Amino acid sequence: METSSEQEWKNGQRTKRQSETNEIMSLYGQPYRRLVASDGKPLTAAEQKKEQAKIDKLAAERARETPRQQESRVAKYARERRRRRAFLQEIPNAYSFQLAGEANVAGRGAWMIDATPVPSYQPRDSRAKMLTKFKGRFYVAKQDSTLLKLEAEAIDSVSFGLVLARLEGGARFSLEKSYVNNELWMPVRIKVDFDARLALLKKMRVDVEISYSDFRKFQSESRVLPLEP
Repeated sequence: METSSEQEWKNGQRTKRQSETNEIMSLYGQPYRRLVASDGKPLTAAEQKKEQAKIDKLAAERARETPRQQESRVAKYARERRRRRAFLQEIPNAYSFQLAGEANVAGRGAWMIDATPVPSYQPRDSRAKMLTKFKGRFYVAKQDSTLLKLEAEAIDSVSFGLVLARLEGGARFSLEKSYVNNELWMPVRIKVDFDARLALLKKMRVDVEISYSDFRKFQSESRVLPLEP
């Protein structure tokens, strides 16, 4: 699977735009992102060598793992997945839902469902506290209740890392999905647009768009080996 992203940030009068194209693969049971192009241009030979060196290093590290180290790494990844699931499971309790109409998304009929934070909501997961700061709209397929699209907007500022960074109200996030190879639903576009402050001093305007394409299968028995010198 390949993903391309574009970013724009502003600090005072200075604006910078940049784009990257990455190949995302599963290595040793975990996602791995490899840079393949920058600002629409393929990597130079030196840059390709640098990216390959990262994969070789990871392969070498995994080859040296003891069974206990491997078990610890897999368990850590599993814990993070459980935390993500726990966060998502908070959504039904954090919001009240109301039918807002109908729409057509990717050629499919969908219900539009607005989500509004419940004032009395008490999160059980620490990361779910931010749900009280956002409202959203879900686009759900009429045919099979699949989530086709999600739009969210911050209704208040959100602090991260003991207020070292703060996301301003009005930040927007959207996610669009597509049915890939008539097998499974995958994200095809993510857009994030927000104002933020770092250390409550430096103000930034960020606009990021990520698109996914060229989905491919990997055989479960595939292995990645470091290149010989």
